[in-house]
Amino acid sequence: MKGGHAAMVISSFQAFIQVFGLSISMSLVGGLIGHFVKNGIIEMPKLVIEYDEEDLKLSSNWFIKWFQRLYYFVIFVIGFRNHSNAKKKIFFDLGFLGDLLIAIGTGILAKTALSMADTTDNFAVVSSSLLAGYAGLSYLKNKQNKELAELFPEEIDDPNPQTEAK
Repeated sequence: MKGGHAAMVISSFQAFIQVFGLSISMSLVGGLIGHFVKNGIIEMPKLVIEYDEEDLKLSSNWFIKWFQRLYYFVIFVIGFRNHSNAKKKIFFDLGFLGDLLIAIGTGILAKTALSMADTTDNFAVVSSSLLAGYAGLSYLKNKQNKELAELFPEEIDDPNPQTEAK
């Protein structure tokens, strides 16, 4: 015992779930609420690659041109950019799956904070995990939307594209 507290050892997945299961499940609920409040739908993972073939010197032979296009694209994805593609980016968003990962992480953090404060009340775990799942997701989504606005300013102009312009 250190400082009057028994040291907790988590040595298996089952022990991990036993300790963090309630907080993870409640933060998943908070994350789901946050996801639907922000998106209104289940958002699937997406990969956006800003790539264009302007200023590329391609062969007139269709077979060689096909290999050149493949080569230039692979080089772009690896990270070697020419002058015309220097500012282009690759953006990967996990969507719904990413939101669930955030919720799991915030639930673990909520339970850890409560354990450090020596709080064992299940109501405190439930409420703090729900809030952590929702707030953590909202914070990271806001940060992600700012990043997306820099990448694609024309797509973020109207936060709800289904509303009519007045």
